[in-house]
Amino acid sequence: MGRQCTWLKGTVRKPRTEAHFEALRKQVDSLQAYCRALEERVAICSCQTRSESDSLSRPLASFDEEDEENDFGDQQADGVWEGARREDDEEEELDDIAQELCIPAQDLKLGERELESHGITAPFRFLAVSIDDPPAPPKSSQLSEKNAISNAADTYVFTLDGSNEFDPTFQWARYLPKEVPLSRQEHDRILDLLFKFFTMWCMRVVPSLFLRDMHRHLSVPSSSPPPKTTHYSPMLHNALIALASGFSDDPRIRDLRARQYFADAAKRCIEAECMKPNISVVHALSILASFHSTQGDQMLGYLYFGMSARISQALGLCMDAQPWVKAGRITAADMQDRGWAYWTTFTQDVCWSLYVGREFSLPAPSETVPVPFVDTASDRIAWSYRNSGLDPQANHLSSTFSATCDLLLIARKIMKIVNRLAKVSGRKDLINDHMISEIDVKIHAWKSRLKPELEINASNRDFATPHKLMLHCMYWWSFILLHRPFFHRKAKPMHGSDPEVDHVKLCKRAAENLMDLVQSYRSLYSLRYVPMTMIQVVFSAGTVYLLLAARSLSGARIGHTTLTASLAQTDLCIDYLHEIAKSWSCATAIANILHGLKADRIGLLLRRRGMSITQQPLDEPAPAVPAAAAEAMDFNIFSALDSGTNYDSEMWNLLGMVGGETLSAVPFVPFDMGYQDVESPALRDDEAGARDMNMDMDALWNELWP
Repeated sequence: MGRQCTWLKGTVRKPRTEAHFEALRKQVDSLQAYCRALEERVAICSCQTRSESDSLSRPLASFDEEDEENDFGDQQADGVWEGARREDDEEEELDDIAQELCIPAQDLKLGERELESHGITAPFRFLAVSIDDPPAPPKSSQLSEKNAISNAADTYVFTLDGSNEFDPTFQWARYLPKEVPLSRQEHDRILDLLFKFFTMWCMRVVPSLFLRDMHRHLSVPSSSPPPKTTHYSPMLHNALIALASGFSDDPRIRDLRARQYFADAAKRCIEAECMKPNISVVHALSILASFHSTQGDQMLGYLYFGMSARISQALGLCMDAQPWVKAGRITAADMQDRGWAYWTTFTQDVCWSLYVGREFSLPAPSETVPVPFVDTASDRIAWSYRNSGLDPQANHLSSTFSATCDLLLIARKIMKIVNRLAKVSGRKDLINDHMISEIDVKIHAWKSRLKPELEINASNRDFATPHKLMLHCMYWWSFILLHRPFFHRKAKPMHGSDPEVDHVKLCKRAAENLMDLVQSYRSLYSLRYVPMTMIQVVFSAGTVYLLLAARSLSGARIGHTTLTASLAQTDLCIDYLHEIAKSWSCATAIANILHGLKADRIGLLLRRRGMSITQQPLDEPAPAVPAAAAEAMDFNIFSALDSGTNYDSEMWNLLGMVGGETLSAVPFVPFDMGYQDVESPALRDDEAGARDMNMDMDALWNELWP
């Protein structure tokens, strides 16, 4: 008996967007071209040895392979452990001491207060407690901890909105410097702002847990040993206030000299807390890094984040702690805290790497530490900001964090593509197209899996939370990070689905969406209250508009509409950065870089057209181009490559500085473009302005990137 299909109105999954379908088509095309390239390689290598064939094909390996994390050494090591364990099973007479000396079963050991990581070569692993050792009697500090935990319902309460519900004898400022006249109300207000608008991005602090542990720690008399508190420490408290005081409306508190008192107090705790570290030390050092970064001291910030990453490795946060939970040596909450601390450090590592343009400080995550689970109960806690005029709403903080981790895993792959541009040999364009299409599909797939409560659309944009807006900023920024290095590539005419990706179109669309999101953030909360990532998001959008402005000047006729709109959007990005600088002074330096690029690079191109930055009409009209000829011509920056004409080298200089495909392993970051670089002798106005555009592309870029 036949059965008839029925079609329901609803759909189990969200429909893919047109952009997602186009990315999938691009991937199919690139894979077909990739297969043809492999077949050519096989034909070429048929007469060569297998080793030579392997070496030739290796550059074409799929980018999903994490080379440095899954290299031969790691595979060989895995084989050693596998073989060693089999030998252990076969040779039961091997005694325990020999097994521990030769082949330790685990790297995690229990130190005085926390699990620690010690590898096979470390003698210190014999000092720590193994999972099989009998538990030791509790020390006095552990008893103090149990006493504090027994009163777990107590928590520190912010005195906001004129509230006066607090114990006046509670020593909330026990570890804070006395030199700064910080009141309880101001302390609570700026911490609340920091939790709402800064640490929410990458979930660097869980406010409820910080306030709970703060109360536990400070409820114990100062004469008694403090309890172990995962989410609070004196160093973390001072580091948070040093950072949060940038949000203060009191000029005395916001003054950098006052803020430095809190930073110095945090630094005085480093040695004491790092000798016996716990998870709070990881976060405290990371917050200190942000304090320096917001002031423009990115080198000091990079130093302190490196210390944070080292402590996270020392604590073995990337390792599976489930056996210790099953053995009753740590709690499930301890394991959850470790996983959360690892992922917040991982996401910060990606953000730092993108910000300073350097390699990652942490290895790629393994499957032993899954992406943080979504805590539905905590997601329902109300989030509100009185000055926005919005009603309280569910915060969805853990859901946003989980989605952020997934997205930054993709961003990490993007960074690897940018870093390895100079290392890929052979058919460079083809290989890059294959990699790019893979990442494009991953980004679109991430978006299609996003939960409805994390989506931003016309119906909910006007009350989106800051962390949700930042999540979508990161989504669109990912497209710029991926496609801006290839902005100069000429897109071929589209016939169905062409293997060539239109990098200009994708960058432009991403920049437009970013500007909409930043404007929404600004209208809801103001740009005074943003995380550091917002600075680079705005800067990246500005670089795209600079490239579009340069592109509008590249043809025989000037695209006045595009030029005017692009320069206006660049100016808006500069204005946004100056608004952010009211809290984070480093934004002023980034704004000056963007302004310098506009004035010097675009200004030079305009002057050679008989124009100025403030003057849009031409002094002398350009020669008219017949309409039919104009339609046939592709007026982009690289149109001269096909026509055999000459082109101004300053355009190439701008492209190289603002995201052109580099021949070095150093990715594009704003700090590469200080004022001294803008005025470098190699970029003088009187430099010979014409170059033969038929020259080899690599030779040209080698000349522009000495």
